[in-house]
Amino acid sequence: MIKNIWKDLLFIVGFLFVFGLLVASFYHLIVLDNEIYEEQYIYDEEGMPKEKAPFEPSSHYWFGSDRMGADLFSQIISGAKYTLGIALVVSLLRVGLSFLGSFLLWRAGRVMPFIKGLSQSFYYIPSALLIFFVVGPIIQLENYTFWEKAFFEMLLIIAIAVPNTSILIKEEINLIEKEEFITSAKLMGGSRLRILSKHILPHLWPKLLLIYVQQVIAVLLLLAHLGILGVFFGGTTMREFVLEYEIPTSDSNEWSGLIGGYYYQLRLAPWLVFFPVFSFAAVILAFNFIAEGIKRSANKLPIPKTVKSKDERKPNISLVENKSFVFLSQKKTG
Repeated sequence: MIKNIWKDLLFIVGFLFVFGLLVASFYHLIVLDNEIYEEQYIYDEEGMPKEKAPFEPSSHYWFGSDRMGADLFSQIISGAKYTLGIALVVSLLRVGLSFLGSFLLWRAGRVMPFIKGLSQSFYYIPSALLIFFVVGPIIQLENYTFWEKAFFEMLLIIAIAVPNTSILIKEEINLIEKEEFITSAKLMGGSRLRILSKHILPHLWPKLLLIYVQQVIAVLLLLAHLGILGVFFGGTTMREFVLEYEIPTSDSNEWSGLIGGYYYQLRLAPWLVFFPVFSFAAVILAFNFIAEGIKRSANKLPIPKTVKSKDERKPNISLVENKSFVFLSQKKTG
């Protein structure tokens, strides 16, 4: 699969976009010391102010600026490492814990219907609202540090996704167990643990990678929703907007914080909301490209020797439908 995946054009385009954005963000941190260019006036040749912030997008301010004169492009580049870092780390922990949960469910067997029914209740709980009511009051407190607030928010974002993702991985294990080479291994007397390690896991890794990318997309969408609700990663600082009126601002320039903070300036400077939303959309599209590349590469996996013809084997990846990059296909298992 590794060889096939680097030959897929969609995967390469998506990967290079995300990787390039991370490199630019860390360059801004290490070389430029995370400095945000800020200037409230633009002066003419005679040194007289000719324009006052907020500035529209131009050759001087690529994405424009806010009313304080802070360059929006620099803020987006600075916050990219936090936005992508949160999504990548949280999704990795989600999939890792869900894999352990799916293994326990696979061993449990008979209690699976009860656990599945219980976990389905999480489908009807809006994740953004749950985090808003639990995390919202805490991140505005000054008693906690930036990383304490960030850890608490990440912990909750991980926990709400583990039950359903565990069920999903367990169902994918059930689908692999129906393959003919698994039946042959059972007839030859292979133990359940050996079948899992030698036969199921090699065919499960591509699906886990695909689930991971889909979880990254889900986390990015969740962060965008939290930004609109005023819940910013790592904490929120109230900043004076006009006389006796304060607005929430992010402590890290994380993209959801930019959306939530600049939402109050939408009529004054619509580009302040448009470009952070556009950044989210571009990154999500890049991860969709990566997911499609993984799916197409995984479907080119070699057929096990116990299967004699291609007609006897169904496609190995069942998570993503042809009509959609993001949503999981619904399949019932026996």
